[in-house]
Amino acid sequence: MFGYTLLLQILMYLENTTHSSTLELRKLCVVISLVLFFIMIVFLDRNIREMIQGQLDFQKNLQLENLYTYNKHIEGLYNSVRSFRHDYSNLLVTLRLGIDKDDMDIVKEAYDSVLQESDKRLNTRNFDLARLVNIQDNTLKSLLSAKVLQAEEEGIEAQISIPEPIHLIGMETLDFIIVTSIFLDNAIEGAIQTQNPKITISFWEDHRSQLLSISNTISEEKTETKTIFERGVSNKGRERGIGLANVTEILDNYINVNLETQSNNFSFTQQLTITKKA
Repeated sequence: MFGYTLLLQILMYLENTTHSSTLELRKLCVVISLVLFFIMIVFLDRNIREMIQGQLDFQKNLQLENLYTYNKHIEGLYNSVRSFRHDYSNLLVTLRLGIDKDDMDIVKEAYDSVLQESDKRLNTRNFDLARLVNIQDNTLKSLLSAKVLQAEEEGIEAQISIPEPIHLIGMETLDFIIVTSIFLDNAIEGAIQTQNPKITISFWEDHRSQLLSISNTISEEKTETKTIFERGVSNKGRERGIGLANVTEILDNYINVNLETQSNNFSFTQQLTITKKA
């Protein structure tokens, strides 16, 4: 537009100084400007389409990855249930034998060998994903379940607290998923370095805001929290620094979102507060 305005000024100057008509040149300038305008519109439209498609591909790949992890977990649960069924069939036979012989030692042995072991397996983390039922967004639920299973496979204790049904508001779902995924990856990476690895995930809300808190154990009493969000700066390697820098770029788009980072007592915590829009 600036070039077009400048060209018109030049044509007007030439017309006044040479006393010749520049009408044809002006028409040509208008045509060229319209062509350039439509080219710019097409270019912007293509870029926007590519950006939207990229976001859709990211979410699709994330869902497929989490679905694969979740299916593996379901398969493990099925195998466990099948094992329980076999154990209890043997238990009934053993109990019947003990009752027929009026032998309490047989009954006690059956209890110790089957029931107590079954109770231990039922109380493992593999049967604890029901706590995610209060997450109303399926994509977020899929992400959290996949990351919890990943943590458990790494030998990390995972605690989840989602006391009431909650539906994400105040942030775009894709942005929230990316931020949460980065926090969880970093939490798993940090916790695995410790003797008693543990991560804690809490998500709750009140009448004013929603709060997501992700904590993990760390190998030092406290870690630097002021510079870790700079691109390339990280205590855990280059990729972590890039991830937290991306978090900053995303959250800069939301005036209603606040991130508080704390580290003390061999713990690292990220707490995201999303103020509900009026």
